Amino acid sequence: MSAVISKSTGANLNFVTAIVDSELETAAAQLLYLHGNNIIYRALTISALYKFLAEDKSKYQVIYSADFATNDEITKLIAKYSQIRFTKISRNFDAASFLTEILQSERQPLLRKQERNQNLIPVMGSFGSPGISTVTNQIAARFPESTIFYSGREDFRPQVCTINKLIAINDNNLNSLILPAGKFFLDAGASSTLTATISDRRFSGQLLNWALNTSAKIIYVVRVDGRGFTELSNFLTDYKNLISPPTVIFVLNQQRFSTQARDFNAQFLSLLSGHSKYQIPYDYAAAVKYPAKKQWWANTFTKQFDLITKILA
Repeated sequence: MSAVISKSTGANLNFVTAIVDSELETAAAQLLYLHGNNIIYRALTISALYKFLAEDKSKYQVIYSADFATNDEITKLIAKYSQIRFTKISRNFDAASFLTEILQSERQPLLRKQERNQNLIPVMGSFGSPGISTVTNQIAARFPESTIFYSGREDFRPQVCTINKLIAINDNNLNSLILPAGKFFLDAGASSTLTATISDRRFSGQLLNWALNTSAKIIYVVRVDGRGFTELSNFLTDYKNLISPPTVIFVLNQQRFSTQARDFNAQFLSLLSGHSKYQIPYDYAAAVKYPAKKQWWANTFTKQFDLITKILA
């Protein structure tokens, strides 16, 4: 015996349930409906579930309880339909963890299918990271006729180099702005995690999500204090959860040399072993200058940006 539930309007994802306990099934159903999802089929026996999976080729996930069938039967079922996501649920399940598992597992792979642009470079950082816009401007200034995208108000940004174009982004029609030739930089703002952008419906979140899924490389600016390194650690942990993520270039901006700052400098190098990483010293005078075709002066600030430019070329 089985029951079929018709699709509701405006749902996000489709699910099949295979849960014996009626109270558990009701709790799971209410949670899914509350977040705008569908239950398109309720299976009460393993044979009914086999029949449904064989006949219905639409996209859905299966949520099952351990007592729905024997371990061997469930193992064989999952092996046969390996293209379908199966999620086990128990009576005392945690709602937040359950939602995170089923929603992220469904959405992340779908966002990694676009061909990545080698000439789009988003620049982002942890919250409070100094100079995200300055880092963007300095790198773009080393690529003649490159374009900088940004959202928000222009008067909050430092002035760009005269050889660069500055374009405000105010909609989601972004792919048409990326041309085959030239370099494009996105002043992407702050984010401590990457997977959080998947469900962020604000324009800033969708803009960052678009950038992460279409660019081949990103630049992450690190704040030089305890909070900045906590967010860097969270970022690295979350980065491992992504499927085919872009390459990250890490920049420790406004590097200083006090006793505490030296500890952070060492921690930066240790945490990012194996990654491309650069330390930009604090130099206000150099930050407001842009390189000329014939550069008669060079210091650590300009040399580090020149090195970053080489790996982006």
